[in-house]
Amino acid sequence: MKLRFFSSLTLLIFVLVSSLLAVTPNFPNYVGYVNDFAGVIDADTEAKLTALCQGLEKANSAEMAIVTVPTVAPLDSKTYTTELFQKWGIGKKGKDNGILVLLAMAEKRIEIEPGYGLEGIINDAKAGRILDQYALPSFKRGDFARGLWLTAQALANEIKREPNPALEETVTSLQTIFGWVFVGVIIVIITMFALFFLGFSTQIIGALVGGVVGFVAWGIAGAVIGAVIGFMISLGKSGPGSMTGRTFG
Repeated sequence: MKLRFFSSLTLLIFVLVSSLLAVTPNFPNYVGYVNDFAGVIDADTEAKLTALCQGLEKANSAEMAIVTVPTVAPLDSKTYTTELFQKWGIGKKGKDNGILVLLAMAEKRIEIEPGYGLEGIINDAKAGRILDQYALPSFKRGDFARGLWLTAQALANEIKREPNPALEETVTSLQTIFGWVFVGVIIVIITMFALFFLGFSTQIIGALVGGVVGFVAWGIAGAVIGAVIGFMISLGKSGPGSMTGRTFG
């Protein structure tokens, strides 16, 4: 009985380990900006893509990686792209401004996955439009190198052109706050003169103005702290953001 039990247990462990190994993909190691493991990018296009990615990183520190693979099996292309993004750690730490473009030949899929720091710039609608306009027409003609080049170029142009949405929102909030500060100062000055001409004593005027100023100051301080905390939380997000993909062929 004991021998049968241990034999069954050994068989069960073997089956479980085999199942885990069967669904564990063999992710390639990061080579550089261009990782053509499927061999579909010619030397000239690879050089242009490398220069494009270098220029993008130099312009605003965003990191783009172009990847082609023969297959993503046993995973689907979306899961493979997300896990590869995390494995390679694309994007600057604290900014999470990486973007991965992956072409899976056997599955006939192309995926675009931005990090959280670029998700507001390369949203689903914009990524889908870029794929429809630049990638798919070339892919249908079998020109994968040109499709990837046009796609990467369009993505880089969008990233260079658009500011960080989280930073812009914080700046706008602070501008609004300081605008209200200016209005508040004007109101306080007008109130002081009005009370003075109405015959109120300087002690009463000082007390009223002090109370108003203190109340406004606490409100402004809270608003500024809230805006800064919101921006820091947005920076704290890490990892891949929302993914957009298309099937071709």
